Amino acid sequence: MITLKHERDEHAPAIEHLLDAAFGEGRLAKTCQRLRDGHTPMRELSLVALGGGKLIGTVRVWPMLAGRKRTLLLGPLAVDPDWQDHGVGAALMKEALRLAKGYGEKSV
Repeated sequence: MITLKHERDEHAPAIEHLLDAAFGEGRLAKTCQRLRDGHTPMRELSLVALGGGKLIGTVRVWPMLAGRKRTLLLGPLAVDPDWQDHGVGAALMKEALRLAKGYGEKSV
């Protein structure tokens, strides 16, 4: 059974491990990381997936400006390889987008 929950501080080590495994050690040097620098992910929209007693997926959502317009940056999105092709990533993304819409966000 897969459970989606809001990201919490205690998830941080498992999230970092999952992101390192998914994107490699150079993940913090990527262009998308430059966009996230100086911003904090929105806790009310950032989620984790739990399954089999461990964290198996994560998606983060960040507030941004595109020119002068508020938008949200969705990502990174990562799923443990043992749980890929089970709909975990899709469930995380759909729920993050549903929550964003519920908060009145217009652009992701």
